[in-house]
Amino acid sequence: MFVGQYEHSLDNKGRVVLPAPFRSYVAERGYVTQLDGCIGLWSSEGFKQVAERWKSELDSGSISAGVFRRLMGRVQEVKVDGAGRITLSKELLDTLSFESKVIVSGRYDRAEIWPLERFESEQSEEDDIEFNETVRRLGI
Repeated sequence: MFVGQYEHSLDNKGRVVLPAPFRSYVAERGYVTQLDGCIGLWSSEGFKQVAERWKSELDSGSISAGVFRRLMGRVQEVKVDGAGRITLSKELLDTLSFESKVIVSGRYDRAEIWPLERFESEQSEEDDIEFNETVRRLGI
Protein backbone atom coordinates (compact mmCIF):
# COMPACT_ATOMS: atom_id res chain seq x y z
CA MET A 1 0.00 0.00 0.00
CA PHE A 2 1.37 3.41 -1.01
CA VAL A 3 0.96 5.92 1.82
CA GLY A 4 2.72 9.11 2.88
CA GLN A 5 3.91 12.23 1.13
CA TYR A 6 7.51 13.09 0.33
CA GLU A 7 9.31 15.98 -1.35
CA HIS A 8 12.18 14.98 -3.61
CA SER A 9 14.31 16.41 -6.40
CA LEU A 10 14.34 15.43 -10.04
CA ASP A 11 17.82 15.31 -11.54
CA ASN A 12 18.77 16.42 -15.05
CA LYS A 13 18.49 12.83 -16.31
CA GLY A 14 14.84 12.56 -15.24
CA ARG A 15 15.54 10.42 -12.18
CA VAL A 16 13.66 10.74 -8.94
CA VAL A 17 14.40 8.93 -5.69
CA LEU A 18 11.44 6.88 -4.55
CA PRO A 19 10.64 7.03 -0.85
CA ALA A 20 12.06 3.95 0.86
CA PRO A 21 8.61 2.58 1.81
CA PHE A 22 7.56 2.59 -1.88
CA ARG A 23 10.60 0.84 -3.32
CA SER A 24 9.63 -2.69 -2.38
CA TYR A 25 6.35 -2.38 -4.31
CA VAL A 26 8.17 -1.66 -7.56
CA ALA A 27 11.48 -3.43 -6.82
CA GLU A 28 11.30 -5.76 -9.81
CA ARG A 29 9.19 -3.59 -12.09
CA GLY A 30 6.75 -0.72 -11.93
CA TYR A 31 4.60 1.11 -14.43
CA VAL A 32 4.09 4.84 -14.94
CA THR A 33 1.72 6.87 -17.05
CA GLN A 34 0.29 10.35 -17.28
CA LEU A 35 -2.70 11.08 -15.10
CA ASP A 36 -4.58 14.33 -14.57
CA GLY A 37 -1.68 16.69 -13.80
CA CYS A 38 0.70 14.08 -12.41
CA ILE A 39 2.40 10.75 -13.11
CA GLY A 40 0.87 7.58 -11.69
CA LEU A 41 3.17 4.79 -10.49
CA TRP A 42 1.90 1.26 -9.91
CA SER A 43 3.42 -2.02 -8.86
CA SER A 44 3.36 -4.72 -11.51
CA GLU A 45 0.37 -6.41 -9.89
CA GLY A 46 -1.40 -3.10 -9.31
CA PHE A 47 -1.00 -2.05 -12.91
CA LYS A 48 -2.23 -5.42 -14.13
CA GLN A 49 -5.53 -4.68 -12.37
CA VAL A 50 -5.69 -1.22 -13.96
CA ALA A 51 -4.98 -2.62 -17.43
CA GLU A 52 -7.65 -5.29 -16.93
CA ARG A 53 -10.18 -2.56 -16.07
CA TRP A 54 -9.21 -0.66 -19.22
CA LYS A 55 -9.57 -3.87 -21.28
CA SER A 56 -12.97 -4.51 -19.72
CA GLU A 57 -14.02 -0.97 -20.70
CA LEU A 58 -12.89 -1.69 -24.26
CA ASP A 59 -14.72 -5.03 -24.38
CA SER A 60 -17.95 -3.46 -23.10
CA GLY A 61 -17.76 -0.64 -25.64
CA SER A 62 -17.34 2.05 -22.96
CA ILE A 63 -14.12 3.20 -24.61
CA SER A 64 -12.98 2.94 -28.20
CA ALA A 65 -10.07 0.90 -29.49
CA GLY A 66 -8.28 4.19 -30.22
CA VAL A 67 -8.58 5.37 -26.61
CA PHE A 68 -7.47 1.96 -25.34
CA ARG A 69 -4.46 2.05 -27.68
CA ARG A 70 -3.60 5.54 -26.45
CA LEU A 71 -3.93 4.54 -22.78
CA MET A 72 -1.72 1.47 -23.18
CA GLY A 73 0.73 3.22 -25.48
CA ARG A 74 1.53 5.90 -22.91
CA VAL A 75 2.46 3.42 -20.18
CA GLN A 76 6.17 2.97 -19.47
CA GLU A 77 7.92 0.29 -17.46
CA VAL A 78 10.34 1.52 -14.79
CA LYS A 79 12.85 -0.22 -12.57
CA VAL A 80 14.40 0.98 -9.34
CA ASP A 81 18.17 1.43 -9.64
CA GLY A 82 20.76 0.82 -6.91
CA ALA A 83 20.26 4.32 -5.54
CA GLY A 84 16.48 3.86 -5.18
CA ARG A 85 15.62 5.98 -8.23
CA ILE A 86 13.35 5.52 -11.19
CA THR A 87 13.89 7.28 -14.52
CA LEU A 88 10.98 9.15 -16.04
CA SER A 89 10.96 9.93 -19.76
CA LYS A 90 11.69 13.45 -20.97
CA GLU A 91 8.46 13.38 -22.96
CA LEU A 92 6.38 12.60 -19.89
CA LEU A 93 8.17 15.21 -17.77
CA ASP A 94 7.85 17.89 -20.47
CA THR A 95 4.15 17.14 -21.05
CA LEU A 96 3.43 17.81 -17.37
CA SER A 97 5.89 20.75 -17.01
CA PHE A 98 8.08 19.15 -14.35
CA GLU A 99 10.92 21.17 -12.89
CA SER A 100 13.41 20.15 -10.23
CA LYS A 101 11.18 19.67 -7.16
CA VAL A 102 8.54 16.95 -6.98
CA ILE A 103 6.06 15.54 -4.50
CA VAL A 104 5.74 11.75 -4.32
CA SER A 105 2.42 11.01 -2.69
CA GLY A 106 0.86 7.68 -1.74
CA ARG A 107 -2.64 7.03 -2.98
CA TYR A 108 -3.32 3.55 -1.56
CA ASP A 109 -3.01 1.43 -4.72
CA ARG A 110 -0.55 3.72 -6.51
CA ALA A 111 1.84 6.58 -5.96
CA GLU A 112 1.52 9.92 -7.69
CA ILE A 113 4.49 12.04 -8.72
CA TRP A 114 3.60 15.72 -8.98
CA PRO A 115 5.49 18.82 -10.02
CA LEU A 116 5.77 20.67 -6.68
CA GLU A 117 4.17 23.86 -7.98
CA ARG A 118 1.17 22.05 -9.46
CA PHE A 119 0.71 19.95 -6.32
CA GLU A 120 0.65 23.05 -4.15
CA SER A 121 -1.78 24.84 -6.47
CA GLU A 122 -4.13 21.83 -6.44
CA GLN A 123 -4.46 22.09 -2.66
CA SER A 124 -7.45 24.32 -2.01
CA GLU A 125 -9.21 25.75 1.00
CA GLU A 126 -12.24 23.62 0.08
CA ASP A 127 -10.04 20.50 0.28
CA ASP A 128 -8.88 21.57 3.76
CA ILE A 129 -12.47 22.05 4.89
CA GLU A 130 -13.56 18.70 3.43
CA PHE A 131 -10.53 16.97 5.01
CA ASN A 132 -11.31 18.40 8.46
CA GLU A 133 -14.97 17.41 8.15
CA THR A 134 -14.01 13.89 7.06
CA VAL A 135 -11.60 13.46 9.97
CA ARG A 136 -14.35 14.49 12.39
CA ARG A 137 -16.96 12.25 10.72
CA LEU A 138 -14.63 9.23 10.81
CA GLY A 139 -13.69 9.91 14.42
CA ILE A 140 -9.98 10.01 13.68
